[in-house]
Amino acid sequence: MADKKKKILFTKVETATKRPMILKSDREVVKDQNKDKQEKEKQPTIILKTREQSATKEERPQSPKAQTSESDGYHPQKIAQNEHKDKKNTESKSPPILKLMTKPVKLLDENLEFNQSALKYLEDCNTNYLVVGIMGMQGVGKSMILNLIAQNTPIPDLCSQILNSHEIPNTTETSDVAIENQTENVNPSNESSEPNNSFFKFKMQDIEQIERGAHCTKGVDMYVTNDRVILLDCQPLWSPSLIDESNNIAMNPRCANIVTVDCLEIASFLMSICHVLIAVQNWFTDYNFLRYIQTAEMLKPTLSASSAASATSAASAGAGAEAECGGEESQPHLLLLHNCCQLEDFAPDAVRAAQDLYRKVFQKSTLQLNSGMYMYSDTNRNGLHVDQVCKGYNIDNCGPPINLFLLPEIYNDFDNKDIYRGHPSFEQLAKRLRWLVLGVNRHQITNVPNLSEKGWFQYCNKAWETIRKCTFFIEYERLLP
Repeated sequence: MADKKKKILFTKVETATKRPMILKSDREVVKDQNKDKQEKEKQPTIILKTREQSATKEERPQSPKAQTSESDGYHPQKIAQNEHKDKKNTESKSPPILKLMTKPVKLLDENLEFNQSALKYLEDCNTNYLVVGIMGMQGVGKSMILNLIAQNTPIPDLCSQILNSHEIPNTTETSDVAIENQTENVNPSNESSEPNNSFFKFKMQDIEQIERGAHCTKGVDMYVTNDRVILLDCQPLWSPSLIDESNNIAMNPRCANIVTVDCLEIASFLMSICHVLIAVQNWFTDYNFLRYIQTAEMLKPTLSASSAASATSAASAGAGAEAECGGEESQPHLLLLHNCCQLEDFAPDAVRAAQDLYRKVFQKSTLQLNSGMYMYSDTNRNGLHVDQVCKGYNIDNCGPPINLFLLPEIYNDFDNKDIYRGHPSFEQLAKRLRWLVLGVNRHQITNVPNLSEKGWFQYCNKAWETIRKCTFFIEYERLLP
């Protein structure tokens, strides 16, 4: 019995023993997973049908990408062709033709607001231009002098044309039909009317305006010649008609001072933007007019075209604050012109006295008085060998020359050669004046080199804003009596 129990136990132990299990390695599991992923990612093969040759290109089906690209306007295959076409179009297009002036336009309007209409007459690439401004009292002949400079060809019968320019056009018709025709022809754009004479660009005073004491120019008129000479004609200084026109409703005791300050601002504006500034008088030297020029130079703020921030800072600080503009400003050439001169004004002693007076008045001024616009040559200083106005003019009799020029008065018997005039004819002097003004050195107006015509125009806009905001003019108006 004991043996049987042992056998049974042994058999139970043998059956209870388990065999070892062999597990798969991790590498094999990763391989199997990669195979499953690759099989899943495999896309089924698609058999495309060949295009029918009979179908046109427009009727063929297109993919969505091609349709969206065509609708959006993107054609990668046609980029090179379009660029080639654009090059041909730009080459075939000629540069825009510059619009030439037929009459002056307003740079500053009647309300002394800057006008942008003159920008279309200026070039963007031209840097060889000359800016000539003029200022003076009422009726001294400012517009007439600019008309002489603006002429490229000599005017036939110049003296008779100037004398006839003061005549009023024939307006004898007083019927209602004539009045209706005149009202229909009124220009609603408020532009300045054309001069009576076709030879002259700037309108001059007629006999009616002279008798009424009315001024002809309002604000600042601008005209650009074909030789790229920019002419600026300003309103008269100290004109009573300006005071009357500014206060038609009620006369203010301070209105005269307001007009005076406005004219000072215009004079400072011309000093800032011009190469040549012509100061005109029609009688003996007026010391009040010279003090006016000195005051305008004193109140002129420091301007710069390099940055608008420096210009605005100079305006807020006034003329006394020297703003950092990156360079000193160049002052214009000042030409002192006497119009309607008599025989005794052309005497060498009178010329010497006038030059000595101007030399003492402007000895501390920065305006250029020795620019070569002389009535006689100074071979010791500038080496000019030109025909002088009179044979008696030389350094010994008249002293060293300055920018002084004399124009005689035109009489009705100007063509009578039997009368002794004491000076050359008006036509010869006008031709010499134009030659001297156009041949002056064109210095750099601002610290920006090679400033184009349009750049000069933008600089004028900034300069006028700076002058209008300058506190020195306001303080000067407050101190006036």
